[in-house]
Amino acid sequence: SYIRNYEIKALQSQINPHFLYNTLDTIVWMAEFGDSEKVIAVTKSLADFFRISLSNGNELITIEDELDHVKSYLFIQKQRYEEKLSYKVVLEAEVGQLKIPKIILQPLVENALYHGIRECDHNGLITVLVKVDGENIHMIIEDNGVGFDKKRVSKKTKLGGVGIENVNQRIKLYYGENYGIEIESEIDQGTAARIIIPRG
Repeated sequence: SYIRNYEIKALQSQINPHFLYNTLDTIVWMAEFGDSEKVIAVTKSLADFFRISLSNGNELITIEDELDHVKSYLFIQKQRYEEKLSYKVVLEAEVGQLKIPKIILQPLVENALYHGIRECDHNGLITVLVKVDGENIHMIIEDNGVGFDKKRVSKKTKLGGVGIENVNQRIKLYYGENYGIEIESEIDQGTAARIIIPRG
């Protein structure tokens, strides 16, 4: 329906302006040090990040594009965080061409970085895994960061920030109430956020 489409559009993830500012700052800094290869690599990643974000105004993109979007984001962040951040992105099943609402992974990856990895005093690892479980697709974002005590988090903030609640609402609007995000976390053990959507 028109209203549902309007709601989905209104909820579509906004690009964090700090991310753009920090990335441009990083590019300038690399240019000042004459590191032209890195300047090119980061600029290309930023262009890819925005190309997929915009995706010609399409609300739906392939899982492969969604994963490329996250890879561009993580590659750029790696330039800033260096040893502090490692990442891997794994597509376990033959579902790369399946279309899904765009920009549902990146807000969760951003959350893992800012609330999990950045706060911890060891080197961080973010893993993004897409796999099929029966009739559903599970997209899992795990980090080995500080974690949090789920019992102490109020209902209102249970999904750890506007970006995640936003994605959760978009998934429910698109696929129905049975789908969305589940989060598991333990203090000092890290956090796993799981997006569950139907396979077909």
